[in-house]
Amino acid sequence: MTKTLNVETSEHWAEIQKEFPNELLSIGIRKKIIKGEVVFGERDPYDGFFEIKSGIFKVYSLSQDGKEAILKVFYPGELIASHPIFQPNEPCFYPAFCEALKEGELIYYPKREFTSFLFENTKALYLFSAVTIQHLNYFRKKLVENLHLSVKDRILNFLKECGASQKFITLPISKNQLASLIGTTPESVSRAFRSLLDECILEEKDSSYKILKENHPKQIHEYPALR
Repeated sequence: MTKTLNVETSEHWAEIQKEFPNELLSIGIRKKIIKGEVVFGERDPYDGFFEIKSGIFKVYSLSQDGKEAILKVFYPGELIASHPIFQPNEPCFYPAFCEALKEGELIYYPKREFTSFLFENTKALYLFSAVTIQHLNYFRKKLVENLHLSVKDRILNFLKECGASQKFITLPISKNQLASLIGTTPESVSRAFRSLLDECILEEKDSSYKILKENHPKQIHEYPALR
């Protein structure tokens, strides 16, 4: 799976890696993760963030009756739970669950050691602040998209993030999980896929998908006007 999403974020992180390789090497701890393993739980004490070297991970929340709502799917090159590192209050907690959809490897950066590194390196602090801002902006953008875009456009945006504009990709999550991620029902997802295939916007081959035509959804504003 190729790197996806948040080009700005990966560039900021890549610059930190380029300029401070020894510092990151001394802080990071490699962890092998098996499929289905929970990396952290909602309300677990926050003690650091993770960089994905391989594998696929989902971040999700659970309702009181145990219903799962997927917030984001993460791929190699992305950071998980980076933004709480700037939470000044103690104790600080992870805001959701993280689970491996595919076995892989993470690099764990402990909060105390990493914040010490940031405070000693102004440029790294600036760059990592940009990483966390982009992360939060992603979730805000997705919230607005789920409110204003059609189910078909939401599916196409997800497929683009997975690389389906360039090649056939296998869905990293089930269609039921995709429905949870984009804020709709499994039935609506199934109908939307059929429509996209019938309209020759998508092509399917061996349960993999490729986008044949670019969609041009209506323009939405990050901060919709109040009416």
